[in-house]
Amino acid sequence: MPGRQVGDAAVTTTVRTSTQTLPTATLWLAGGWTLSSTADSFLLFVLLWIAGPQGWSGVETAILVVAVRLPTLLGGVLGGRAVDRFGPVRMMMLDGAARTALMGGLVIAGADGTFDIWIVLALGATAGATAPLSYSAARTLIPRQVPPELLGKANALLSIGDQLPMLLGAVLAGPALSLLGPGPAFVLPLLMMLGVTAIVFALRRTPTYDVDPVPSSPGQARRRRPKAVIALIGLSVAYYFTYGPYETVLPYFVRDQLGSGLGGYTLLWALFGGTALLSLPAAARLSRGRPGLVNAVGAIAWGGLMLPLAFTDHLVIAAVGFAVAGAIWGPYSAIETTALQRWTDPRDHGRIFGTQRALLALAAPIGAAAGAVAADQFSPTPILAASATGCTLAGAIACAIPTLRRRSNGTDW
Repeated sequence: MPGRQVGDAAVTTTVRTSTQTLPTATLWLAGGWTLSSTADSFLLFVLLWIAGPQGWSGVETAILVVAVRLPTLLGGVLGGRAVDRFGPVRMMMLDGAARTALMGGLVIAGADGTFDIWIVLALGATAGATAPLSYSAARTLIPRQVPPELLGKANALLSIGDQLPMLLGAVLAGPALSLLGPGPAFVLPLLMMLGVTAIVFALRRTPTYDVDPVPSSPGQARRRRPKAVIALIGLSVAYYFTYGPYETVLPYFVRDQLGSGLGGYTLLWALFGGTALLSLPAAARLSRGRPGLVNAVGAIAWGGLMLPLAFTDHLVIAAVGFAVAGAIWGPYSAIETTALQRWTDPRDHGRIFGTQRALLALAAPIGAAAGAVAADQFSPTPILAASATGCTLAGAIACAIPTLRRRSNGTDW
């Protein structure tokens, strides 16, 4: 496919040829996004786990979660447009440098083992405002690095950064808190964001190419799918919102209902993240045909599986259920990313993915905040049961939307 080099390097003309091997730059980009996402996940895991020991009430925890994520809405909407205007490489570097400094602030603020909740709120909120830059930039770069037939494969690789952080965040949070303490533990996300900055700096001269909005074969016209885009993002917003309570209520579920501790908490998230990674290779195949329908059915299956788990008091049963749930969850993000890249004008990818990230990054924390408030009044069982039921309903409603059930031929935008 002919294209024009864009981004931060000099403008040249070249031809991108098809190959079954992903470019090395794509591998590094996926690594950078994984570090960025893991830093964000680690921050949330640690804040949720230390909320009780720090003496924060359920309401205070809810306020913190929402306040930390609320700036993501503005950061995603404006940051996505900045990606289109100034280039994805520059914006990803900006996020890396900014969050490196902010994690350093958290290390200093909690050096004595205690946090002023207002300082955490201020630093976390600023980090939430810049985080969408890396998300939008990475997804804008992918279709400019690989040929169309490798788009699903590249997005599956990129989605390691969506799934691996669930595993790494859970695995690293416990040892970091135990060995370093609440404040120094944030040295880990500081190093991660420093790594993001270094990787993107090294990629700044890597050629990228315009994705020409032209038919893939003579005489074939591309079709715009704005209704499908809105419906697909709407499904994810509902899915992430109804999933949200699992983040804040799971510690109560593990402690009070399963009779376990940090080890059980880590085990559940590690199994969830591990099987999500194992199921990622299926995303390339599932993103063909009817990606909207695939994701809608996935939401129904996820909620249907998690509903009975809300009533168990056995750690082993919960662990098996979380492992299966992770396998269902795994391909979801990559399927959605591939569909949005194909259904939207390439010149608007930054805006689309920035807005999508803003909405999703806000939906899950609001759901998590609702779960935290409910945890002050109810046991974990009814909260998690309501959450699972909501996921199933979101998927069922999406299945009823005709535009999401239509087949995608991979050439429409």
